Amino acid sequence: MIFCRLSEADLIESNLSWADLGEANLSGADLSQADLRGANLTDTFMNGAIFCNTTMPDGSVIYSGC
Repeated sequence: MIFCRLSEADLIESNLSWADLGEANLSGADLSQADLRGANLTDTFMNGAIFCNTTMPDGSVIYSGC
């Protein structure tokens, strides 16, 4: 079951730190420059999502899809 449908969403520069995105659908979403530090991404569907200069839950920065 998917609890949050954010597929194709424009989440550029969003502050999603500590957000519970578990089991969300982020397929095709643009998460460029978003802050996901501490966010829950357990079982999150992220096929085709853009992570350009995106801070991941562990604090690392990803440049995928730039």
